[in-house]
Amino acid sequence: MRWLKVGNKVSKHLGDLTEVGSVHGEESPYEVPRNWLFVNLGTVVDFFSGAAFPKSYQGHMDKEIPFFKVGNLKDVDNNYYLNKTANTISEEERIKMKAKLVPRDTILFAKIGEAIKLNRRAMLTNESCIDNNLMGVRPKSPLLDSKYLLYWSLKEDFYQLSQATAIPSIRKSTLEKVKFPLPPLQEQKRIVEKLEKNLGKIKEARKLIVDSKKTFEFRQAAIIKSTLNETFDKDYIPQGWESIPIKKLFRTFGGGTPSKSNPDYWNGDIPWISAKDMKTSFINNTQDYITEEGLNNSSAKLAEKSAVVMVVRSGILQRTLPVAYLLTSCTVNQDLKVFDSGDEFINKYFMYYVKGNESKLLYQYSKSGTTVNSIDFEKFKNHEILLPPIEIVKSKVNRIESLLKKDEKAFSHLNSLEMVENLKKSVLFKAFRGELGTNNSLEKTSLELLSSDVSRQ
Repeated sequence: MRWLKVGNKVSKHLGDLTEVGSVHGEESPYEVPRNWLFVNLGTVVDFFSGAAFPKSYQGHMDKEIPFFKVGNLKDVDNNYYLNKTANTISEEERIKMKAKLVPRDTILFAKIGEAIKLNRRAMLTNESCIDNNLMGVRPKSPLLDSKYLLYWSLKEDFYQLSQATAIPSIRKSTLEKVKFPLPPLQEQKRIVEKLEKNLGKIKEARKLIVDSKKTFEFRQAAIIKSTLNETFDKDYIPQGWESIPIKKLFRTFGGGTPSKSNPDYWNGDIPWISAKDMKTSFINNTQDYITEEGLNNSSAKLAEKSAVVMVVRSGILQRTLPVAYLLTSCTVNQDLKVFDSGDEFINKYFMYYVKGNESKLLYQYSKSGTTVNSIDFEKFKNHEILLPPIEIVKSKVNRIESLLKKDEKAFSHLNSLEMVENLKKSVLFKAFRGELGTNNSLEKTSLELLSSDVSRQ
C-alpha cells in the first residue's frame, strides 16, 4: 500500500494522524471511490473508558451528572440518542469515584461480556459519566462527522474484534488499528442524510411488521387456549380427564455449557440450544453445535427428538415464555429445561398448553428480586395440567396445528422481518463503500482539503 506523508501543520490538525493510507493500495480492505481514504480508526477518534459505579451511588435522579451503565444502551431513541438514565451523580461524587466526564456526541458500546454480541450503540446528548463495561469513541479530527462515525459503528460487528477468552472483551489497541473509510467531509454529511432517510423508511416497515407480529401472536395464543378448553366448562371436568403435576407427567432435566476455551468441544454435529434459538415453535437446527467430547465432558445432556424445551432463565422472560418442540435430538444450555413424557402428542400438548397460558404461568412462577429473570422451577414442576384421554390429546393437537397453519398463511408477510433487517445491513454496507450515489468524484480528499486550509493559515 502507498502511504501519504503528512506535514507537521496538518499532523497537528489531525491529532495523531501522521500517516494516512491511500485507498488504492494492496492493503485496502475493499474498493471505495478514489477520493476516499482509509485510516486507522485511532488516528481520527478519541477513546473514552468508564469507571466502577458502586451501588451506594446508584439510584439517584436529582443530581447534575448523568451516569450511564451498559444496560442503558437499550434505552436509545429512534435516532440512537441516549437521553434518559435512572442514575445521576454530583461533581463531588464523580471526583471520589475518579470517573471521567465523557463529552456529548460520544458513541458508546459494550466492551466486555456477552453484551458485546448485541452490537448496541448509543450517542450521548450531554456530558456524562459511564461505567467500566462501556467504551466510547468521538471524532477528534475536523475531517470526521460524528453521525457518520455512528452509522459506521452500526455496520461493524465489534464482537468479531473481541478477545477469545472466557469473558469476551474489546481492547482499545485493537480498535485503534481498524481500517476506517474516510470520504470528504461533505460526502460524509450526504451519506448521513441519505442513510437517515432510507433507515427511517426501514424502521417504519419494521414497526408495522412487529406490530402485526404481536397481533399474530395474540391470535395464536387465543386459538391454542380456546382449542384446549373447548370441550368443557371451567366448573365441570369431563370424565377421563385428570389433573396431573408436571413432575409426575414428565422427566425433566437441565443443560450445561462445555468449556468454550476448548476448541475440541465445539463446532461438532450435536445441536446445542440456548435462548437465542428459541424464536420458533419447532427446532431442527441451532446457531451453535458441540462435539461428542464436549457432551461427555460437561453437564450437557442429550434430549431426544420430540421432547420439549423451555427457557427458565433469561431477560426474555420479562415479556415471553419461550417453549419449543424438538424435531431432532439436541442438547441445551443451563438456562433451559427439557420435558419428556415419552409420548410425542403429550409433549406437543404441553408445549401448546404453555403457549396458551403464557401470561398466567409467567405471573405465577417468575422469581422476584433476582438479577436475571427466571422461573421458580421447583414450584413450576408442581403446577397441575388438566390432561384429557390420549385420543382427545391427539385430536386437540391436530386441530391446533391445522388452525395455526391456516392462520400462518394469512400472516405470511411476517417472514419479511428478516428481509427488512437484511435490507438495513445492505444499505449500511453500500454506504461505506460509496455506493449510495452521493459521491462527488471532483471533491478533493479530506487530506487534500485540510492541507489546503492549513497552507492558507
